Amino acid sequence: LQIFLGALAFSFFAKGFSGSYMKSMSSQIERRFEISSSIVGIIDGSFEIGNLMVMVLVSYLGPRVHRPKVIAVGCLIMSLGAFLSVMPQFLMGRYNYERITVTVDNSSTSVSACSPASSEGHPVTDATETPSALKNFGCEKTTNSYLWLFVLMGNLLRGIGEAPVMPLGVSYIDDFSKEENSAFYIGLVRSSGMFGPTLGFLLGSFCASLWVDIGIVDINAISINPKDTRWVGAWWLGLLICGAVNFIASLPFWFLPYSLPKEGENENLKIIHLPVQGDHCKIEPPAQPQLKVYSIYLSIADFFPALKKLFGNPVFLVYTFLTILQYNSLVGLITYETKFMEQQFNVSVARAIFLIGVILLPITILGMFLGGFLIKKFKLHITEMAKFACITFIVAYLLNLLYFTCSCEVLKVAGLTASYSGLKHLSSPKTSFMASCNADCGCELDQWDPVCGDNGITYMTACFAGCKSSTGMGKNMVFYNCSCVEGQGHGLGNSSAVLGQCQRESCTKAFPYFLALQTACAFILALGGTPTYMIMFRSVSPDLKSFAVGIETLGGRVLGGLPAPIYFGALIDETCLKWGTKNCGGSGSCRVYDTKAFR
Repeated sequence: LQIFLGALAFSFFAKGFSGSYMKSMSSQIERRFEISSSIVGIIDGSFEIGNLMVMVLVSYLGPRVHRPKVIAVGCLIMSLGAFLSVMPQFLMGRYNYERITVTVDNSSTSVSACSPASSEGHPVTDATETPSALKNFGCEKTTNSYLWLFVLMGNLLRGIGEAPVMPLGVSYIDDFSKEENSAFYIGLVRSSGMFGPTLGFLLGSFCASLWVDIGIVDINAISINPKDTRWVGAWWLGLLICGAVNFIASLPFWFLPYSLPKEGENENLKIIHLPVQGDHCKIEPPAQPQLKVYSIYLSIADFFPALKKLFGNPVFLVYTFLTILQYNSLVGLITYETKFMEQQFNVSVARAIFLIGVILLPITILGMFLGGFLIKKFKLHITEMAKFACITFIVAYLLNLLYFTCSCEVLKVAGLTASYSGLKHLSSPKTSFMASCNADCGCELDQWDPVCGDNGITYMTACFAGCKSSTGMGKNMVFYNCSCVEGQGHGLGNSSAVLGQCQRESCTKAFPYFLALQTACAFILALGGTPTYMIMFRSVSPDLKSFAVGIETLGGRVLGGLPAPIYFGALIDETCLKWGTKNCGGSGSCRVYDTKAFR
């Protein structure tokens, strides 16, 4: 039993580890495959779909199968799913982010972004490519645009593999441990699993700060930094680690038996087997499996009456409804939180993931434990627990209203959210990005390689800023003589622009307050979480407990965990101001959001 407990705790850790890592990589996957947030939501939801496909079957077949072996197969399937998700990285070739070409003058130091010649403007694939390779720079293979299906299938497999671990593991412990110990053992296993998500987020943070094609590409030739919305981290690296961890988790289960002697039963059996004064009848030890199968046949007949009884219970109904609402808000929040932090507060995705892993998750775990401790300490009854939960949720809701004060101005992009101040726009709507100062530059409208002017305004490319010359290479390139920057009260000729979006000072200042508020909300919600869970247990009859947990989990997943990432993603897509462009045309992932609408 001890070996089983250790193995199960590690498999709980492994599934939390890979699950949170996938969540933290959602924005990297979005950019690598140039897809919209709603598709990322569908990829995210595929895990739930896989889980639900087999969850009912597994819970129903539970006692009839070799449970440790089924868990082992589940862990193997999870590791297979992680390895399958990595495939596109090796099929796609290098990641080419959008950027503009610059025409080189005779003096190799100075290059011009704004050149009247029309030859300008094709995206450069690599800093070291020769001009001849540029001419036949065609379209990426069309199959590339569908390679995200590998990630979706991998996630689906992870969902299928995860399903047996929890119900079979917990029932195995419950069957073969002393009754007074089983709750303690299950709590132990679940809490050791809590370290998984934290480490998953830390790994995510580390991988997001590495360049996606690490080891193949010269890092110094890359002109963007991790804060840029075109930056893609090494999302595939962590998936290899997740796959390996899940594989290791499956190993001990192959060597565990179908059933164990029940804890503390060995002593009883020795007594039973002593011959009773010449009477040679031995009392048979209780035959468990047969009883189990028999009870399953009974339970099929009882299924609908039990369901009717559960939904006739108003407390359980309200609780299920509450679970669905909370699932919706939490899943939506967790999935897009890193993107929100990045867009609102100028934080790199790697740092956002790191902060969630180090601050938010541990605080949430602490809240859950404290909630359970308070119930035990003050011996709360069901009505008192309901009051306690109600107060915590109301306080958390009121705190949520403070989010509206963490405001932050929208990024000023010339021709998008700001005018080329004082300069008239050209008339046609298609060319609202053009102004008289860059009309003769021949800029490509659908490009995004932002530069920040001296005046604190971001331009979509150096060409739109009308820059005539530049110095430096890679990240350190600086553009000079930018006619659009000049037009804003700067003396002629001293107007320069640097690569990257302009920083927004007020947003960076608001970030610590936002984090503190979020931590407080997470803690208070987690505090009320444990009592609410207990209310469900205390309000249904003992024989329906496990069935109630199943129905509640099913409801939360089908109506919460599955749709939330998809509709949150679709709503977030609505607030996009500028979509990236794929090499073959067509819109990619979003580059700039209207931060007010997003918030």
